Amino acid sequence: MRNYPWRLLADLTQREIKSRLSHSAVGIIWLIVTPVLLLAVYAFVFGVIFKARAPEGLGFPFIVWLAIGLWPWLAFSEASLRASQAIRQHSALISKISINRSVLVISVLSGTFILHLVGYAVVLAILEIRGINLTWQGLPYAVMIMFTLYGLAAGLGLLLSAAQVFIRDLEQLLPILFMLWFFLTPILYAPELLPADLQHLLWINPMTWWIEELRAALIHGQVLPSLSFLALVAGAIVTLLTGHWVFNRVSPYFEDFL
Repeated sequence: MRNYPWRLLADLTQREIKSRLSHSAVGIIWLIVTPVLLLAVYAFVFGVIFKARAPEGLGFPFIVWLAIGLWPWLAFSEASLRASQAIRQHSALISKISINRSVLVISVLSGTFILHLVGYAVVLAILEIRGINLTWQGLPYAVMIMFTLYGLAAGLGLLLSAAQVFIRDLEQLLPILFMLWFFLTPILYAPELLPADLQHLLWINPMTWWIEELRAALIHGQVLPSLSFLALVAGAIVTLLTGHWVFNRVSPYFEDFL
């Protein structure tokens, strides 16, 4: 990736962020308003109506346990889904000029991921203001985990964007699959709530590893990377390399199907 057009990527990512913010009447203020409203909705629905509780012994309300896992999922899922549509959305541009097409995918993914990271920071700040003392010594480790999650999303985004050029039905199918993936990930519930013979099946889901490591960092104060982190790094690298390889192999044929 020595000749990768990083300047173009930065410009397109900035353009993506500005485009997303320009759709709101209050612009950048919406970055703060949206996480606050979403956090309030989840707190009411799951904390008041469904009386959900965090795993025993944590000493935190359920909304804290939920928020730490929910926003990384939102960043990963929306970034991957928007990236999967990038090539088809830029079909006119691809047919007119010569451009590294993966930049179109990564810029959309990066812009979406960054916006959700800002929302994540806002949510964590709100929890701190409300007197909920998270273990901030685990924040550097949490940042490292989010970098690997970005790599996973980038690889998956490249793979899905290439596939969607040839399989148009994926545009309707992917949101359903990601919704199913969401409910199979222990975000709304603790793994301990499942029957004992089903709990081990959660670890087949790669997102379980990311969510649990983030909670270990921000709730339990884990500072140093664990062996599980090595699995996250390996999974992100393999996905990124696979997505990049597949994308480069099939990208010369995009014009025939767009």
